[in-house]
Amino acid sequence: MQTIYTLFLVASILSLVLYKKPLLAQKVGFGLASILSLYAAVFFFSNLNDTLLWKLPGNFISAPLFKLEPLGIFFSFLISLIAFAVSLFSFEYAKHYEKKANLAVFASLFNAFILSMLLVVASDNVFSFMLLWEVMTLISALLILINDGKEASKNVMIYLGIAQIGAFCLMVALLIMASLAGSFEFSTFANLDISFGMSLSLFLLLLIGFGSKAGMFPFHVWLPLAYCQSPSNASALMSGVMIKVALFAFIKFSLLLPQYVQFGYILLFFGGISCIFGIIYALISNDYKASIAYSSCENVGIIFLGLGGAFYGLGTNSAMIALLGFIAALFHILNHAVFKSLLFMLSGNVYNATQTRNMDLLGGLHKKMPITSLIFFVAALSICALPPLNGFASEWVIYKTMVIGGIEKDVVSRFFFTLSIIALSITGAMAIMAFSKLYGAVFLGTARDTKSVEEAKEVSFIQLLPLGFLASLCIGIGIFMNDIVGMLSKIVFTLIPHTSASPYGFISMPLIAMVMILCAMIPFVLLYLFKANTKEARVTDPWACGFLYNKSMQIGSNAFTGDIKKALSFILRYESEVKIDGYFSKAVYTHKTHDFFWEKLYEPVIHAIMVIADKIGVFQNGRTNLYAGYILIYLCLILMFGYYFL
Repeated sequence: MQTIYTLFLVASILSLVLYKKPLLAQKVGFGLASILSLYAAVFFFSNLNDTLLWKLPGNFISAPLFKLEPLGIFFSFLISLIAFAVSLFSFEYAKHYEKKANLAVFASLFNAFILSMLLVVASDNVFSFMLLWEVMTLISALLILINDGKEASKNVMIYLGIAQIGAFCLMVALLIMASLAGSFEFSTFANLDISFGMSLSLFLLLLIGFGSKAGMFPFHVWLPLAYCQSPSNASALMSGVMIKVALFAFIKFSLLLPQYVQFGYILLFFGGISCIFGIIYALISNDYKASIAYSSCENVGIIFLGLGGAFYGLGTNSAMIALLGFIAALFHILNHAVFKSLLFMLSGNVYNATQTRNMDLLGGLHKKMPITSLIFFVAALSICALPPLNGFASEWVIYKTMVIGGIEKDVVSRFFFTLSIIALSITGAMAIMAFSKLYGAVFLGTARDTKSVEEAKEVSFIQLLPLGFLASLCIGIGIFMNDIVGMLSKIVFTLIPHTSASPYGFISMPLIAMVMILCAMIPFVLLYLFKANTKEARVTDPWACGFLYNKSMQIGSNAFTGDIKKALSFILRYESEVKIDGYFSKAVYTHKTHDFFWEKLYEPVIHAIMVIADKIGVFQNGRTNLYAGYILIYLCLILMFGYYFL
């Protein structure tokens, strides 16, 4: 594994060396990234059930050790697999940023980002983990700034601000665990003998620390800002695998704590509300990239539902629930990485073709970009959890976990699992509505703004190849669901080794696929038997009640979700504005949605900090003698604290 890490470092440095030849650096950097990622994916998959060790040579403060067990190898494989597809896509896509940034820096940051995620997963002590965690965060922030714009700095600061809240909680939790274990090595953290109160506090700190990076509610507000600001290949990596690194670390460290049933209840609660609020904002957004970004919060919530069942099973010694919960969570982590990175790359194709993210200006792109449209349709079906694709397969396992947990004798467990089933059901229905709106508004009908789509054309084969690869995975993983479950079971057995339970009762996805194909063929068979009219179909404009058809008559994204906005107006904030220059001029309708939790939770805190910072600014007056006095007062306070409390 050290060879893989070294080669990614070399690729990053080599890209920077070619700084004065950006087009060559782009080809070399992203080309090497795709080759190395493919090699890494094959390597990690072939060693999925092994344990890999590497000690960094040289003299360092903490003598960092990198260790991969089956869970870490699975996540390393996932990072490499998605990185391969995104790197291949970026080989042509990155050219669109030639005028915005130096492509050599872009390629270098891209390779460094992949390397940082792999190293975070493999890190085995507190010092190296936190250092690499912050490096990963900073590199992702720099990737966001590649697509520099009007509010780029503000969006990055919001992202970094929430990331630092999480990093603070994470550092506190890991230092406390290290203090209790008497070592900074993660291998000594197992079997910590701590009370329920301390265990619960550490669990909540870990949940905030990693949940903020994963986009869990209520830390989801950075998702649309960061993902919409960054290039689509960077968004694909951040949503596809960076948030999975946070989920990996949460699973890893939470399992080192004594297990209580309350852990499961907490995860079920936050998972349920993340599902609901994530998909609501995905549904009402008119920005297709923001809609895809908000759905990351929804899918993280679905993953937390699976983990909630798993930790409930550990807390109650219910081996079957724990096993199914972990399988469901890992399965959906895999599936979300595939279809979410695919959706972000597809959004990049659409934006480069139209130069707009507003769904109300688009339409009819299927005729201009038929292959992109078809792949987008597969990805939309997958994220909506429709059979026989992979999204349905993992959500089926999550439903199974929730149902088994819901028939437990404990009233509290029944309550939480029942609410989780309701939340997951509502989320599934709204996801279908959200992505029906998105696909219909972008690809179907006719263009609402002709200028936006008149120059649109299909992207090159090299950009379509990785998209087709991921789309085929969406289909293949769903059909071969039982084989994937069997593979994940072996990984889960390393997390809960003292169980003899085995997953059972899964559906036959190939049989479902065959039934669906046969059902789809029935209308054509009936048409043939009854000798249907075989004349060529006449193509004409839609019926407009006798009036001349106009493109403005078709339903828009705002009308599609108008009733939802009215019904949920008590938690949604949106503005509607009508502009009319004259009596006979065209009316222009604009709608803007505000994140309720940003306005009520984050803005007041930011405003208070700004006021305090403004007041404190009086101390910064440029007088050297006063600065010396500040230092003297600070040292006196430190001495007093050390004398009385240490």
